[in-house]
Amino acid sequence: MIIELANIPGSGKLWLDIVKIICGDTSGKSMLDLMCHKAPYTSQLGFKERVYVDINNRPLDNENEQQYFIQSDVFNYLTNNINEHFDVSICSDGIEHLTIDAGYKILSLMNEISDKQIIFTPLGEYMVTTDINNTNPDFHRSGWTPAMLPDYLAITLPQFHPSLNSGAWFAVNCNEKEKIRIYNQINKI
Repeated sequence: MIIELANIPGSGKLWLDIVKIICGDTSGKSMLDLMCHKAPYTSQLGFKERVYVDINNRPLDNENEQQYFIQSDVFNYLTNNINEHFDVSICSDGIEHLTIDAGYKILSLMNEISDKQIIFTPLGEYMVTTDINNTNPDFHRSGWTPAMLPDYLAITLPQFHPSLNSGAWFAVNCNEKEKIRIYNQINKI
């Protein structure tokens, strides 16, 4: 299932509005934010319990959330905490920093640890490095399209970054009833 929001330039507010729709009611629920960077928007989602994980020790934009931050490689965190359970796991602007194989691995681990998985990434191959020896975690190592995740609900925004001539998209994995709810609400944007 694919929803295309054509000719809508992106913003943090748009990202937050879409993720709020995807998450639904967050009261009393838990969230895992993987590769969170500075978590500029996820702290505004209203989750009761939350964990932010990033390989770099970065201060979060919301100082009050710093107590929930864990500096760790996401694969180490996920494998060491596989018995934890979250209602929602989010990897926003993260999967493109992994190889394709590692990206599928993180999706599988997210599926094991949470009921709903949300990915946000550039649409296609945007600034993907071809240097396989480059270990800088901020480089893009893969490009993703909805065809790569056919069982996910895809929300594409082909004009998300108009100044960069680049789109972005959300991939959502959850039960079918939730996918239909999200689909109906997103189509009202």
